[in-house]
Amino acid sequence: MQQTTVNGVDLAYDVEGEGAPLLFIHGAIWADFLRPLATQPALSGFRRIRYHRRGIGHSSGPAGGFDDQVADAVALLDRLEVDSAHLVGHSEGAMIVMEVAAAHPERVRSIALLEPLPPFSWVAASDFADILRTIGPLMEAMAGRYQAGDVIGAYDALFTPQGLDWRSAAGAAGPGAVAQGIEDATTWFEHEAPALTEWSFRPEQAAAIDCPVLSWCAQPGAPMPLATRAFLHELFPRCEDVDLEGGDHFSVATDPAAVAEPIAAFVSRHSAAAVLT
Repeated sequence: MQQTTVNGVDLAYDVEGEGAPLLFIHGAIWADFLRPLATQPALSGFRRIRYHRRGIGHSSGPAGGFDDQVADAVALLDRLEVDSAHLVGHSEGAMIVMEVAAAHPERVRSIALLEPLPPFSWVAASDFADILRTIGPLMEAMAGRYQAGDVIGAYDALFTPQGLDWRSAAGAAGPGAVAQGIEDATTWFEHEAPALTEWSFRPEQAAAIDCPVLSWCAQPGAPMPLATRAFLHELFPRCEDVDLEGGDHFSVATDPAAVAEPIAAFVSRHSAAAVLT
């Protein structure tokens, strides 16, 4: 990967292909989690930009909040002389995509949101409040394992009860991904995980976003995907939906072809519409 310095941190990034720019923003823990998705043939007609967020992978720290993440993404686009791009984000990365699109709508052509976590405050006031009775104990168990010095056990405590095989998914992201997730654990456990529980996204922020929005979900009938979809449709009534039956939150790494195809169709359609207008 190449390196560039923005906002006082060294960001590792990679650019492949030609065409409309497509910026990938990965979620928590694993820097290369979207690498299998970004290299799919379905997306080969785009200029694919992928980077490691601050404090993760080959990018330096310190870790930062959502404002820092937005500034880094925009600074990278500036460094690459990209006026505007289609944005694809997974999990926490999708939350960052929303923040970028709200703060800098002129830089964003469309957004593909791959299962962002709805704000806990929104969930608590919604019909999905029972989710917090499940997620809360998982987060507490995760924190307890981490504080005891057991990083692997902490990941097990968070993901295994949800039926998510984090080892296989990290392995699918590429060589060294499992070790990288362990090495960079401090960024997740001490900075990003606490910030996720406090994150909010207001209707006035959503109102600033006038580009097309895609919501991708796996296991669409499960409680958390249902909550995510309801949250996004409340903010973006014209949001387009894509579901992956039989998948899970980690399918972006373990079944990237199935995830890439609807994203490619969505971005292609809106790229063509932009040219016509």
